[in-house]
Amino acid sequence: MIFSLSQIFGISLVYLSVLFGSAYATERGWIPRSITHNRAIRVISLGVYAGALSFYGTLGFAQDYGASFMLYYFGASAVFMLAPLLLNPIARISLAHKLGSLADLLAFRYPRPWVGGIVTLFLLTGAIPLIALQIQAVTESVHLINQNISRSTLAMIFCTTMAGFAILFGARHVSTRNKHEGLVFALALESLLKLFAFTAIAAYAIFAVFGGIDNLNHWLETSYALKSHVDKELSEGPSRLMLLTFFAGAVAMPHMFHILLTENDDAGVIRSARWGFPVYMLLLGMCVAPILWAAQYLQISTPAEFFAIGIGMAEKNPALLLLAFLGGFAACSGVLIVLTLALATMSVNHLVLPSYRFSGNWDFFSFLLNTRRTLIVAIILTAYGLYQLFGEQQNLMALGLVSFIGTLQFLPGLIAAFYWREANSYGLLAGLLTGFLFWGVILLFPLLIDIVSAAVFETQKEFIPNPDIWFVGSVVPLAANIVAFVLFSKLTTSGQEEIVAAEECMSDSPIKPYQGELGVTSVMEIQDQLATGIGDLGANDQIQLGLRDLSLSYQEQRPFALLQLRNQIESNLTSVVGQTMAHRLFTQVLPFRAVLPGERPAESLQSLESRFEYHQSRLTGLAAELNILRRYHRQLLQDLPAAVCTLDDTDRILTWNKAMVELTGISADGVLDYPYQMLPQAWTRLFSEFIAADENDLLKRELESASQPLTLNLHKRATDTGDVLIVIQDVTEEQTLERQLMHNQRLAAIGQLAAGVAHEVGNPVTGIACLAQNIPIETQDPELLSISKEVLQQTDRISSILNSLVNFAHRGSEDRIQYAQVNIEQCVDEAIYLLSLSKEPTGIEFENTVSKDARTLGDSQRLLQVFVNILSNARDASPRHGSVQITASEQQQNLVIHVEDHGTGISEQDRVSMFEPFYTTKDPGKGTGLGLAIATTIIQEHDGTIEAESVQPTGTRIIIRLPKHLPTVTVDSRSYS
Repeated sequence: MIFSLSQIFGISLVYLSVLFGSAYATERGWIPRSITHNRAIRVISLGVYAGALSFYGTLGFAQDYGASFMLYYFGASAVFMLAPLLLNPIARISLAHKLGSLADLLAFRYPRPWVGGIVTLFLLTGAIPLIALQIQAVTESVHLINQNISRSTLAMIFCTTMAGFAILFGARHVSTRNKHEGLVFALALESLLKLFAFTAIAAYAIFAVFGGIDNLNHWLETSYALKSHVDKELSEGPSRLMLLTFFAGAVAMPHMFHILLTENDDAGVIRSARWGFPVYMLLLGMCVAPILWAAQYLQISTPAEFFAIGIGMAEKNPALLLLAFLGGFAACSGVLIVLTLALATMSVNHLVLPSYRFSGNWDFFSFLLNTRRTLIVAIILTAYGLYQLFGEQQNLMALGLVSFIGTLQFLPGLIAAFYWREANSYGLLAGLLTGFLFWGVILLFPLLIDIVSAAVFETQKEFIPNPDIWFVGSVVPLAANIVAFVLFSKLTTSGQEEIVAAEECMSDSPIKPYQGELGVTSVMEIQDQLATGIGDLGANDQIQLGLRDLSLSYQEQRPFALLQLRNQIESNLTSVVGQTMAHRLFTQVLPFRAVLPGERPAESLQSLESRFEYHQSRLTGLAAELNILRRYHRQLLQDLPAAVCTLDDTDRILTWNKAMVELTGISADGVLDYPYQMLPQAWTRLFSEFIAADENDLLKRELESASQPLTLNLHKRATDTGDVLIVIQDVTEEQTLERQLMHNQRLAAIGQLAAGVAHEVGNPVTGIACLAQNIPIETQDPELLSISKEVLQQTDRISSILNSLVNFAHRGSEDRIQYAQVNIEQCVDEAIYLLSLSKEPTGIEFENTVSKDARTLGDSQRLLQVFVNILSNARDASPRHGSVQITASEQQQNLVIHVEDHGTGISEQDRVSMFEPFYTTKDPGKGTGLGLAIATTIIQEHDGTIEAESVQPTGTRIIIRLPKHLPTVTVDSRSYS
């Protein structure tokens, strides 16, 4: 004995602990998601298909039937290589409706209450022998290594351990759609270990046992081994049936369905598996022959199935023996765990729950989870009992074939589900009953009779049916199944639900057809109804999950959105209780009702459009031409430059084109099927007033939207169906341009008037000034001199006003500007100096903090006029002994100059109008209202801007922006700007 029992148990527990640890680390996020969710990992996890039959059974099969053992690998690979024919349709329906098992899939396609239960019973009948096979393989391998403990005890220890790990791996969540990512990753590690162990043993056989490939070839040429293998190969008929049997097993076996579809929501995995899985199976298959030949060369006496372990024992190589044991243990434990999980879930959904009466008074989901755990233990114990009944030395491949041939009976129903509309539940039932009856009579019953007779006579008989029995046991049940299936499907009528399910399975459209009206108006009502079946806690969880899946809110009220939510929750519950029970529950608590005469269906136009898009390739003739016309008009409506929407008689928004999205800033998805009252307040008020108005046209309506004020023209028309078509034109820009044009025309008129007034008034004023200047020459009368001086002051004032009018009238004459570099600090200082010459003592202090480097390009005299005007206004607005601050900063390519006072501030109305000509807030006689207008003109001539704002708590800030000018610097006779 190379290993003691304690060492064997320790090695097994360490392996399982590492496997569970990797699963736990995956679910906790300790292993990078880029690794655990890689498609390669998911493809490798499909290696769970290769259980005891691959690691043990194929060696015995190769010993008895030569190269025919490769049928096991070719049959399974063919499923993935031909994925578009069967796997892709199965995956599409299963992923779309969250179907968690083969029973769920068939119950969906053939919707009768009893379909799922019958399928589950037959799957249990066919799969439990496969679980017993895994138990036998592990038990025998351990017993070969160490005989100090009985096989029964070993089997019980193995079953108990596997039951615990099956619960830990896959029975922690109630929903099969809560992915056991850790289980998938652990199975990928198990598949890699299995492949590594089998490959290492084969390599050892070639290079250590035979001494190299040349020696192996020489031995094959000089021995009868190769010839005997060729002579043993199966004939054409049994070979084809064997290939079909393993093909069906890869599709219908519960553990393959579970890993490929239940634990996967990425349809791309199947595309990768089309080449990845066949490569994996081919690598395993290539290892069988070298191991078999090495065992024959060494004349190992162990049963052929355990040649891998026998080589390690014969060579007394602990490492090789450990690899052989761990590889076989990994293969068997992986199949046992996943197969048990899948069968337990199906049994709960289709055998236990049909007798359950939905009530909201207890914890429904805890009941499901505990029942699933109980069934895991029960299934493993049943398989243990079957192992005990079979005996301890049954042929592994023979037992596996019995199980796989049983699974073959599901193939007609699966293929017909996606390729024959007339197939119905009665045909499926007749086919399965007939097929399994012949399967039992030809294969299962003889096996049981042999076992019972062996027990009675206390003998040990190994069940090894010959190829003819396999052929008959495969072809007769399958042929009887197909005949009964077709005959009963033809003689019976499919129900409406079956017709709808058949159409969906045979269609590539993911959009469900309209099913009727839902008699609820809010999410809360759906939750209350659902709670009567699965309890308040369960209903709340399912509502939240459904809303999250559809990106809806709890306040949702759109009829079609509520229909979508109802269907989504039913789909989610399908992964918890199976398709049959989910459908039964929703039929009971949230049934559909037919559309009443004259009632508009709740289905959205977008759903109809989507369905047309998916089916347009199937339209021909006039239907295709009408569809082209529909698409043309639909696109025309979407691309119209005018904003268009339509409302039905319940105020639901039916259409919302691209221009409407641009105008409102609201996406179509956010409003379609909602009542228009859900729009922002301003739009809701506008729609309400316009719809209620008698007029069909509303021109130049002002709308204060969130982004900016809008000016709109609205037009409405009523359709023959009672809907309202609304067309909206945005004339905001045109209105703004119109106002600007009128403003410019008014300014032009003012300018012309100013020029005329200046000319007509200037001459008399000049004459008056000349006469007043002559008075001091002609007389020294103090009174007349005083009058002369007063007259000259007033004529100077009039001249100043006239000059301002002339300057305003000639604004925009850029050819009069003398461009040069202007130092803003000096310009402000000069303006302050000029203001200081005033005879009116105000005590105002000017604080000029403008940098000496602040420069612009322009006319210094004109800019001086600007600053004199602005500083003068700031001085007049400031309280006595106040201050005015002048600052400047750089922003990108501009100088920003702030002139800030601490006066009474400025109102919003004054702020808007203060730069207009003749607008002033000063007392009569103290201001013309032209100063800021002229300053604005000068700043604009310098490509700048001027604006005003209030300063809290009091005061006004004038903001001037002028282009920044960089001084020219000369370095080494070169100039830089």
